[in-house]
Amino acid sequence: MTRIQELASIISTNTDRIDAHLTSRGLPTPSFDADAPESLDLPSDLQAARVLVIEASTELKELLQGPKELLMSNSSSQFVSLRAIYHYKMAETFPVGSEATFVQISEACGLNEPDVRRILRHAMAHRIFREVRKGVVVHTAASRLLAESRQLKSWTGVNVEEMWPAAVQTVPAMIKWPNSQEATHTGFSIANDTQDSIFVTLGKDPKRAARFGEGMSAFNTSGGYELDHLVNHKIWSTLGYGLVVDLGGSHGDAMIALAMKYPSLKFVVQDLPRTIESRPTTPPNVADRVEFLAHDFFEEQPIKHADLYFFRWIFHDWSDEYCVRILRNLIPALKHKSRMIINDACLPEPNTLSNGAERQIRSMDLAMLQIQNSRERELQDWETLFVKADPRFKFLGVTQPKGSKLAIIEAIWEPVV
Repeated sequence: MTRIQELASIISTNTDRIDAHLTSRGLPTPSFDADAPESLDLPSDLQAARVLVIEASTELKELLQGPKELLMSNSSSQFVSLRAIYHYKMAETFPVGSEATFVQISEACGLNEPDVRRILRHAMAHRIFREVRKGVVVHTAASRLLAESRQLKSWTGVNVEEMWPAAVQTVPAMIKWPNSQEATHTGFSIANDTQDSIFVTLGKDPKRAARFGEGMSAFNTSGGYELDHLVNHKIWSTLGYGLVVDLGGSHGDAMIALAMKYPSLKFVVQDLPRTIESRPTTPPNVADRVEFLAHDFFEEQPIKHADLYFFRWIFHDWSDEYCVRILRNLIPALKHKSRMIINDACLPEPNTLSNGAERQIRSMDLAMLQIQNSRERELQDWETLFVKADPRFKFLGVTQPKGSKLAIIEAIWEPVV
C-alpha cells in the first residue's frame, strides 16, 4: 500500500467512526452553515479519531500538491481579508440568519462596495461568509462567530492587528538588533514604533489590553491548558501544611483550584499592583488560605522560606537573561529544599509529535520571538537556565502530564550545608 492509499484509508475508517457516532445519536454532522455547532462534542476516543483524520487529510493534500505547489500555496492574503473584516466589523453589519447585499454591507461598514466585494469573496473561499445568489451574502458558521463571539472577535483582532504586523517586522528586528534578548528589540517594537515592551505598550491603551487579555483567554481555555493537569500532579500532596507562592499568578485561578483540593496548603498569589487590585472576590471557602500580594518578580522575593515557588506560563514571556534574573531574585528567600515548579511548555524532541501538534508548538515559539524576544524551551534549555542562575539549584527534570500542553518543570534549592 502506498502512503497516499494508507492516508486515504485512515481518513475513511476514522470518518466512518465519527459519522456513525453522530448519526446514531441524532447529533448534527459537520457543516459550514451558520447554525453548525462551534465544535464537535465527541468522546475522547473519537476526538483522537478526529485528530487522525485532520492530520491524514493535511498530509494527503500536501503530498498531492507536490513541493512546488506546496511552497507557492503560502499566502498573506488571508490576513488581508480577515483584518479588513475585523476592522470594518463586516460580520456585524447584518444579523445571522438574514441576507445582505454587497452594497448594503458597504453602506453599513463604510468601505466602498468594490473592495467589500473582493474582500468578502476572498474570505468566502476560506469558508467565511457565503454568496447564495450573485451579490447576496449570508453568514457561515465561521462568520457567525466573528459576529457573535466576543472571545473569537478578540482572538482575531489580536492576530491581525498585533501579531501579524509584528511578524512582518520580526526579521528586520533580528537584523537591526542581532542576538538581542531585550523585549524592546522585536518585530512588535518596529511595527508599533515604540521603545516599550508589548506589555508596557498595551498597558497604555486599555482597549488593546482588554482585547489582548480576552483573546488570550480564548486560547488558554482551549484543550490542553486545563488546570486539572496541574492540580492532579503528585507534588502537591507531598507538601503537607506547606506554603506555596505563585509569582505572576494574576487573579489566582491556579492557586484557588489547588486550595479547593488541598485543604492543608496555604497560598500567596503575587502580581503587579493593577492586576492584584482588579481581582474578583476569592471564593469564601478558601479565602483564608489564599492571600494576594503586589510584587514584581524582577525584584527580590519578600516571602521567605516558602515550601514551593510557582510560575505558570511566565518564563516563555522572557528571554534567558531575564529568566535568570527572575530565578536569582528568589535566592535570598529560599530555605534548604525549597522547591521551584515552572508550569510551561517544554519543546519535544524533533519528530516525536504529530505534524499538527508540531506546527502549533513551533508557531508559538516564533510568536514569542515576534512580540517579546522570548522563546519556548527544550529540556536542556530548562536545565541550563537553573545552572546559569545558580549551581545550587538542582534541576529535577520535566514531567509532561497526559493531554496537557504545559509541562511540570521541577528544581530544588540545595546549598552546600
